[in-house]
Amino acid sequence: MKKTVFLMLLLLLPINSFAYDGSPEEQVASFFKDLAAGKSGEAIDNLYSSNPAFKEKIQQLTMLKQQLPMIDTLFGKSLGQESYTVEHPTPSITRIVKVDKHEKHPVIWEFYFYKPYDKWIVSQGVFNDQFGFLKKE
Repeated sequence: MKKTVFLMLLLLLPINSFAYDGSPEEQVASFFKDLAAGKSGEAIDNLYSSNPAFKEKIQQLTMLKQQLPMIDTLFGKSLGQESYTVEHPTPSITRIVKVDKHEKHPVIWEFYFYKPYDKWIVSQGVFNDQFGFLKKE
């Protein structure tokens, strides 16, 4: 029993996780590059691993990892991304909205990055298939 629990925990933890580095725009580009390469689990691990708050949110990240492969199943192959907006509400917060074009329907991604000291970390990253997600706040 202990071996089973230990093996399950190992599967949930990132094995080769390297936090994305650079500006929010560079991190989002790296994220989509990994998604396009079929590495959705690594993309999630690399995006969120620099934010210490997410080390305690393994269940939420696991659910996100399970949902990502369904995007291509529902909407077809990704055809690339279009930038909708990059906003800087404050010097320490950046909002990026991307349209991920798919064969049948687009998926809207919204990312919030936070810079508490000298490095940008993702604070939120969500996707939706509703166009209302595109309205600017």
